[in-house]
Amino acid sequence: MRRQLSQAEVLAAVVDDVLALPDRPIDSLTMGTCLAAVASHGLGLASLVSHIVPGLAPARPKNVPATVHEALRLLADPATDGTDLASVAMAAANSLLPLPEDVRDGAGQDLLTSLGRGKDVAVVGHFPFTASLREACRTLWVLEKRPRPGDLPAEMAGEILPRADMVAVTGTTLLNGSLAGLLSACREDAVVIMLGPTTPFAPGLVRCGIDVLAGCVVPDPEAALAGIRAGSCFKGLSGVRQCSWPRPGLTV
Repeated sequence: MRRQLSQAEVLAAVVDDVLALPDRPIDSLTMGTCLAAVASHGLGLASLVSHIVPGLAPARPKNVPATVHEALRLLADPATDGTDLASVAMAAANSLLPLPEDVRDGAGQDLLTSLGRGKDVAVVGHFPFTASLREACRTLWVLEKRPRPGDLPAEMAGEILPRADMVAVTGTTLLNGSLAGLLSACREDAVVIMLGPTTPFAPGLVRCGIDVLAGCVVPDPEAALAGIRAGSCFKGLSGVRQCSWPRPGLTV
């Protein structure tokens, strides 16, 4: 198994990477039905926790943080864990983190399918591409808090993850308190990929045991913001470019 980390230590790895960068003022905060967007150096996105967790009321900061570094206080506050305020903080982090020079264009799901071909793969959460991924893998386990037919309950993660050659988690595991526990259950030799718009390109996450960070950049902020205001989710959002960043030394 991998070395044991607390969720606070994982979040601190992201926060430290952002605090090492010059601070920037937050120009705007946009919150739709599915996504939060923060504009500073760039436009950073994050999934809203309230869109994912049934019955959770949407939450908006009483006052928009003045700067990105100030917004990170929301991420460090235990009271915001598992709320939309954590989503706002992660969107702020993503607005400041630079795109790595050796990032690769392409959707994370394509890389997951390529790396997982013929292997035993565990996916935490029911992704839209689960059916096509199942065709490529030798075995596919889908762990889900609200299981659909063919899924397994999320509580079985401790039993399933040690059997997986590859594990896929969403960036929202940074927001709901679950990432550290999932990482600790993965084999040392398993490849772990984090997917989705919430995923920050933070080198600290690689040091925590993430092998591939598959997120996005927003080359057309106006198009993306129009979609977010209209209630679009990431799958149908215009103005974004998906890309992935494998850790150095990983063969992809």
